[in-house]
Amino acid sequence: MSLSAPLALVLSDEVAVGIAIAVGAVFVVLALGWWSTQRALSEGTGDPARHLLDTLPEALMEVDGTGRIRVANRAACALLAREVDDLVGVDADTVLVDADQGVLADWLAMDIAPSEGADGEHVPLEARVERPDGSHVEVSITVHPGADDTLLLRWSDRARGLEEREALDQARHRFQQAFQSAPTGMALVRLDDGRIVDANQSLADMLDRSASELVGRTLREFTHPDDVRQAQPHRARLELGLVDSYRLDQRFRRRDNSWVWARTRVSVSEDDGVLLAINHIEDVTEQRRTAEQLQHAARHDELTRLPNRAYLMSILEQRLAGAQPSAVGILFIDLDHFKVVNDSLGHVVGDELLQEVAQRLQTAVREGDVLARFGGDEFVVVLDGRGRAVEAAVAAERLRAAVHPPITIGDHELFVTASVGYSTNHDAGMTPGEMLRDADAAMYRAKARGRDCVEAFEAGGHESKVADLRTAGELRRGIERGEIVPYFQPIVDLASGRTTGFEVLARWLHPDRGLLTPAHFLAFAEDSGLLVDLGAAMLRDSLAQLAQWRADGLDFASGSISVNVGSRQLVDPTFPARVAEALEDSGIDADSLWFEITETALLTDARAATTALREVEQLGVHIAVDDFGTGYSSLTYLKRFPVEAIKIDRSFVAGLGIDDDDSTIVEAVVQLGRSLGVTVVAEGIESPLQLSRLRELQCDRGQGYLFGRPRPADIIAREGVGT
Repeated sequence: MSLSAPLALVLSDEVAVGIAIAVGAVFVVLALGWWSTQRALSEGTGDPARHLLDTLPEALMEVDGTGRIRVANRAACALLAREVDDLVGVDADTVLVDADQGVLADWLAMDIAPSEGADGEHVPLEARVERPDGSHVEVSITVHPGADDTLLLRWSDRARGLEEREALDQARHRFQQAFQSAPTGMALVRLDDGRIVDANQSLADMLDRSASELVGRTLREFTHPDDVRQAQPHRARLELGLVDSYRLDQRFRRRDNSWVWARTRVSVSEDDGVLLAINHIEDVTEQRRTAEQLQHAARHDELTRLPNRAYLMSILEQRLAGAQPSAVGILFIDLDHFKVVNDSLGHVVGDELLQEVAQRLQTAVREGDVLARFGGDEFVVVLDGRGRAVEAAVAAERLRAAVHPPITIGDHELFVTASVGYSTNHDAGMTPGEMLRDADAAMYRAKARGRDCVEAFEAGGHESKVADLRTAGELRRGIERGEIVPYFQPIVDLASGRTTGFEVLARWLHPDRGLLTPAHFLAFAEDSGLLVDLGAAMLRDSLAQLAQWRADGLDFASGSISVNVGSRQLVDPTFPARVAEALEDSGIDADSLWFEITETALLTDARAATTALREVEQLGVHIAVDDFGTGYSSLTYLKRFPVEAIKIDRSFVAGLGIDDDDSTIVEAVVQLGRSLGVTVVAEGIESPLQLSRLRELQCDRGQGYLFGRPRPADIIAREGVGT
C-alpha cells in the first residue's frame, strides 16, 4: 500500500519517514526526465539542471556511449567516496571491483539494454564498488536514456535500500496498527465505487456493527440522506483533484436506527494503483448536543424557557424583512404591581408566579406567533399575519384575559393583571427597535389609564413617554422640596350633618405646571418606587396639620383624618414603624387616624397586608376599605382583615335613585355593613337626592362636593368646613 502525505500527518514520525522514502523515489524518476532535457540545453556546473541533480538524494551519473563519466552528482561522489574531478572523464566500469569490471563496459559496448522484468521495469545490474580506502559497497545500477546518446546511471546502495524497504514495510505495519487501534473511526473507501475496503474497530463500535459487516458496503448506506446530498459537491471536487481533502459533519445510522453525529475528514491515498478515500470519523454527538444546549441557553430565558430578548430581536428582524405594512405586530405585556409580590413574598414566589404567567400566555398565543420574556415582568409577543394585517387588538385582549384567574402558589392566592400595549409595522422599513419602542409607549398609556387594559400605539406616543420620564424625575425632586401637599375633604355624619373628619388627598404644587391632582403623578410614584416616600410624607404632613388645628382650638379638629395607603406601602417592612414615628412626632393619638386601602391593594398580597394591618391596628389605627365593590370583592377578606369601615365607590352613588342597579348595590352594601358591624361611608355625594336616599338607607357617613371640595389647610382654617 502506498500512502499519501496527508495521511502521514496524522501518523507517527516513523510511519512518516517510510512514506517519505516512497514519495522521494517517485520524485527522483520524474526529476531525471526533466534533468536530461535541461542537460541537453545547457552545460557547466552552475546551470539549473546541475543544481537539481545535486539536490537529488540518489547517486546519479551521466556517461557517454563509451561509458566515460560526463557528470556525477554529490550523492554519487559520496557513495563512491571520491571527488567529482576524480570521476569525470574516467570509465564508469573502473569504479567497480576487479571481479565486476567489464560487466558494464561489455554491456555498453554491445549496445545492450538492461533486461526487463515482467512488469516492463528495468531490472537493475548488481555489482560492487571499490572505494579508495579499499572498502566495498554493494550497489544496484539502473540505466535510463539521456540526451545526445548519453545514458544516466542511477546507483543505489543495496544495503541501504534493504533498510529503506524494511523501514517502509515497518511503516506500513505501523500504519495498520495505528489504523486498527485509532480511537476515532477510520475507513478506507474506493473512490471508483464507494465501497469500504477496510474499517477499524472504533468505527464498528460507533455504528454498533462488526468490521466485517462494513467491508464491501458503502458509507452512503449508513449516512443520513440529507448529509449525502451535502457531501456530494465536496466528493466531486476531491475526485476531480481540485482539493486534497475536505471535512464536514454527518449523521450515521446505528444498528438500532438511531443517529450518531460524526465529524468526517476525507483525504486521498493510493494502494496498488487504486485511489482510496481515507475517512477519519469522529463521534461528536455529545459535542453537538452540548453546543445545542449552549445555543438554546444563549437564546432562551433560564426561568421561563421562553425566547429571551436577544433571540426575540433576531426573530423580529427576520419577520420584518420584506413584510407588508401591518403584517407584523408586537404586543408589549407588563404585569401590574409585580414588584409588590417580590418585595412581600420574596423572589422565589415571584419566580414561580412568572413561570405560571409564562405558561398561561404561551397557551394563549397562536401557532406561528412567538412569545418571549423581555426582562423582569415584561413579556413580548411577535404576531405574524402571514401576509395579511394582524389582529393585534384581539390578540392583546386574549392575552390580558389569560392571566386573570387567581394563581395559587403555596399558601398564597394571587390576583394578577397585565397592561398591554400593541403596535404594528405601520410604516415601511421599520426596525425591530422602532416596533418595540411603539409597543412600549402604548403599554405605558395602558398603565396611565389605570392598568389591566389594552392600548394601541398612537403617533406622538414617544413624546408622551419622554414627558412621563421627565415627570417621574420631577416628582422625586418635588417630594424632597415639599411640593406635594395634603388637601382635606370633609367626611360627614349623614344623620346629623356634623363633620367627623377629613380624607387627605395629595396635590402637587408644580412650579411650572401649577396644581396637579393624583391622576397626573400617582402612577409615576408607583412605577418609580416613590410611593412609599410620598405616602410617608402625606402621613407626616397631615398629622402635623391636624395637630396644628387642635393647637389653634378649631372645633372641627377634634375629628379624625383618613390617609390613603397603597400596596407598596403595605409590603414595605418599615411601614408600621413609620406610622408609629409619625404619630409620636405629631402627638396625635392613633384613634384619630384612619387608613383607606383599596380592595386591589389588599388582594395583591393578602398575607403581607394582613401582617402590616395587624401591626398598625395594635397601635390603635382604624382600617377602611376604599372603593368597595370595584375590585375582587370577597366577604372572606372582610373577615380576615381588621376592617372597621367600607366606602361605597362614587360610581355607584352617582346612580343612586336614578339607576336601579346602582341603587340596589348601594342598598346591599349598607345592609352588609350593618350586618358585619362596620361603618359604611358613601363617596361622591353631589346632590340632595343622593343625600336623601342615603339617609333613608341609614348609611352612616358620606363625603362629596355637596359637603365640600378638597381644599388646602389654610383655607379650611380661615373659612371653616364647607364648600
